[in-house]
Amino acid sequence: MTDLLNQPKATRHLDMPDTEPYRPVRASTGPLQPLPWVIEFRVVGTASTLQVQVKESMSLGRSDPANNIITNIDLGPYGGQAQGVSRQHALIMAQENRMKVKDLGSVNGTRLNGYVLMPHQEYRLMHGDELEVGRMKLQVRFAVVPTMGTAPLDSNVSEAPIPKVGAGERVLIVEDDHDVGKVFQLALESAGFKVELAENAVQALSIVTKDLPAVMVVDLMLPDMNGLDLVRYIRKMEGGKNIRLVVCSGATGGFHISQAKDQGVESFLSKPVSVDDLVSAVAKLSSPAIPASPAAPVTPAAPPATPPPSAVPPVTGILVQK
Repeated sequence: MTDLLNQPKATRHLDMPDTEPYRPVRASTGPLQPLPWVIEFRVVGTASTLQVQVKESMSLGRSDPANNIITNIDLGPYGGQAQGVSRQHALIMAQENRMKVKDLGSVNGTRLNGYVLMPHQEYRLMHGDELEVGRMKLQVRFAVVPTMGTAPLDSNVSEAPIPKVGAGERVLIVEDDHDVGKVFQLALESAGFKVELAENAVQALSIVTKDLPAVMVVDLMLPDMNGLDLVRYIRKMEGGKNIRLVVCSGATGGFHISQAKDQGVESFLSKPVSVDDLVSAVAKLSSPAIPASPAAPVTPAAPPATPPPSAVPPVTGILVQK
């Protein structure tokens, strides 16, 4: 009986419905992303969300320490075995400005938006996709996309480096999601800005009261204060009206955008945020306004010459004097 208990838990074989195979993307090689993607996997039907940074590749499955199997994204604590998740089920990869997924020959297969993935073939993974491993459904959401918008999707990362657009201007990032904040910080520092990171409103206010930043990147949903309330408070501080503001949040309704504009927010970025959009927004706001060129002096026009008497037409009508 003891030997049976010590045996590793095998993947449950499930009766899975047959569906049309998903068409794979073209496999190719190239340098990997210098900045990580920040991805959320929301376990459908539960309140659980797994957030990961993917720089090159991450394994998805169930960890089994007894057999030295450790997965980067461990679905074991979320009922993975009961739902047919293999210990080495799939691989999540960042390649060529894209996210890809590859089934590793799992027992119960992998589906992407309802289509069966062929084992050991790469498929593109996109924001909003539903990934099904065994019978566990995961909603895929990208929080940060580290691609530069000017680069073709199939180009090498080295061809689209982050441009040096900053000159040491101070930028304060207020973002409660640590992974997202660190990627923002790394991207903006690579672009030439001096960056500080605050994970809540209290930390942000402590930094702002010591030295005003040139630009603030603020998330609307902070743990201790609404982001717009923080903006309102800072606007009332001495010099606070001079801070340029970028709001970055998953809340993108017209009401939120209207409120942000009322507080002087000049740029509104919705998640998933690309590094290109973030750097461009901060660079635009950190640049000093270019004064208008002085207008050239206007030479007054010469008065019209008085026509000779012979050319003056005769006056007709009645002149009334009062």
